Amino acid sequence: MPIAHTDETIEYHVEPEIADDTEVIVPPDSLTAEMVGHWTYLVLEGAAFFMQGMHPSIAEIVERHSAAYTDPGGRAIRSVDSVLRWTYGGLEAAPEGDRVRSLHEPLTMRSPSSGKHISALNPEPYQWVIATAYITTVKAGPLLVGRDFTYDERVELLRDNRRLARLLHVPMKGYPASDAEFHDYFDRMISDVLTPSDRSFEIIETMRNGPADIDSRIPKFAVPLCRAAARGPLNFVYLSIVGLLDPRLRAMIGVEWTMKEQRRLERVYALIRTAYRVLPERLTYFPLAYHARRHHEAIEAMKKREESSWAYRVRPETT
Repeated sequence: MPIAHTDETIEYHVEPEIADDTEVIVPPDSLTAEMVGHWTYLVLEGAAFFMQGMHPSIAEIVERHSAAYTDPGGRAIRSVDSVLRWTYGGLEAAPEGDRVRSLHEPLTMRSPSSGKHISALNPEPYQWVIATAYITTVKAGPLLVGRDFTYDERVELLRDNRRLARLLHVPMKGYPASDAEFHDYFDRMISDVLTPSDRSFEIIETMRNGPADIDSRIPKFAVPLCRAAARGPLNFVYLSIVGLLDPRLRAMIGVEWTMKEQRRLERVYALIRTAYRVLPERLTYFPLAYHARRHHEAIEAMKKREESSWAYRVRPETT
């Protein structure tokens, strides 16, 4: 039975800002750590990457400086490696955050459209990159866990999103600090900032119909086979990305989302959730995520043994 979730607005509570802290590490037993390491989670986060590309400054800087279009496979692998290190890297998480910020520091240019000097580290675009992860994850609740996230779960996800923002040295002034603030922030970005670039339309076209150009090293007779083989994975990515876009963003790129596509998306992720429940975690998580989770479980098991052992209840006599 399809999940009753299409484009309804999630109910947002009016609440004070979340209690902030100086922590930057995502807890290993958190909802974030449970989800991020799954092989398919980062496919859904493709919607976040797509929304990032609709920010004018990000689109222009990526076009000028990034290998996202010249080496998309390598760029994707490097992005996945970095996200996994933020979430599961332990002592390596903070140095990776430092590295990512320093990597973006020289990415500056004069905007061809506005004539203004822009930087990858300007607060608004840099905040938007991390904010899209929260926006996409919350929208993906029915696909990831089979239902919308509860209010408490969204608060936890926002806590961890803000921790990752600090890890990456995102300016926190003006960054949403509550569920309701995020709702207003997203509305403002859609109405005042985001706009599709030529690349946005190109990406949609590629996901729908396959790449316009096939590697010249592939023999001509094999080209139709390659296109046919790519059709299924591309359709999966298309459904995963476009299905999580806000209807207003779909309208910007001229895409209609049908109930047939919604049902297909829900069926696919219902099968994925079933697979995750029955398959061993070694097969469903990236290696770093799997070993980090096993490490945490081993530590927790030791703590339980301590609690049940008489030896740890013995205290030295005081005089």
